[in-house]
Amino acid sequence: MMGELVNIPWGQEKEVTTTRREHPLGARGMTPDGRCFRWAFSGEAIGAGQLVMQKGAVANHDMDLATAAAGSVGDTTITVTLGATAATLNQYEDGALYTNDGTGEGHLYAIRSNPAADASGSLVLTLHEKIREATSTSDTLNGLIENDYKDVEIYDADDIDGPALGVAPTEIANDSYFWLQTSGRAAVLIQGTVVNGDAVEASQTTDGAVCLHDVSANTDQAPLGTCAGIIAVTTDYGYVNLQIV
Repeated sequence: MMGELVNIPWGQEKEVTTTRREHPLGARGMTPDGRCFRWAFSGEAIGAGQLVMQKGAVANHDMDLATAAAGSVGDTTITVTLGATAATLNQYEDGALYTNDGTGEGHLYAIRSNPAADASGSLVLTLHEKIREATSTSDTLNGLIENDYKDVEIYDADDIDGPALGVAPTEIANDSYFWLQTSGRAAVLIQGTVVNGDAVEASQTTDGAVCLHDVSANTDQAPLGTCAGIIAVTTDYGYVNLQIV
């Protein structure tokens, strides 16, 4: 799914396109100075320097979908019975199916394509790979997740749909392909007091911002990088060395 590392010329990480899917979603890119990015698609307008998160999974697709046709080792399709929500054409392209319970549990497969399917109907998923363990109609249960970098959103402190993925390097319009920064130096929206050398995490009060990763508060947020250079000023954009996968 990821392919080779894409070399991003100086400044091209700030170019945004609404019409060309130039790389697979999630593809890795790197600028000449070593900053790293992921090719993403926006689900809303995003400001430069704002933290971005994965969108939420579809509630009637995300787990416990029955297997409609038993799969054998070597097959490249898996058929599941949807919950009470329809699936659109290629909704799960470059996404994943994982077996959450029963025969074949613990496996995850990359999805190549899917047709449209009605709510509660059968959905045939064509894979990028072969099934490694047989599945059963009697007990194999599955979940579907769209590509992590599809329809990404501003990190919403009051409504967290998924993990923090990166920071927008420029203004991003809705429904746009763009390079989402994941590591290296970046200007990032700051909330609260963060000094040089402090680790930062997603803010729990300000959308799209990072704040001090305060381990003394027993936080359950993952560190996303380190404040660098100078003391960051709340509501300003600080100089942060991102360290997101």
